[in-house]
Amino acid sequence: MSASEPQPGPAADAPVERANQRIGVIAAFWESLAHVRQATNDKAVTIRETDKQSARILRGSVVAALIFLFLPLAGLGRYAIICLIAADLFFLFALTIFIVGRFGILRVMSPRHALVCWQLMVGTSLFSMALAINGAFILVMVLAGQYLMQR
Repeated sequence: MSASEPQPGPAADAPVERANQRIGVIAAFWESLAHVRQATNDKAVTIRETDKQSARILRGSVVAALIFLFLPLAGLGRYAIICLIAADLFFLFALTIFIVGRFGILRVMSPRHALVCWQLMVGTSLFSMALAINGAFILVMVLAGQYLMQR
């Protein structure tokens, strides 16, 4: 290392040293959650305006979806299917914009970090699908379980 190159100090080594330490899965989860929470509250971390807009669209779509879900309870029962489809489309459209807008970050990451992020995205997607399928299965069992068991 030449004299003109910056010397890594203790502060620069600390994150790398900490990242190389293995800790338990649960402890790593809670530390990661705290790290993201801290980054979210850090005013020095800048977020692109398009990311802020997609987050606002996502929040708005959740509100719109909830409104459409509760419209049938307001005496519009005959439009229940249309309302459910509209709620679903609002949410899927906003969620797609939200996710696609964040994919660009993978191209600037190191290959290892990009792969880990991709694996997190795939794993979270599979977990969400499993929750949805199991939720639907439980709902069918609760609503039609006795009828199905009698046949």
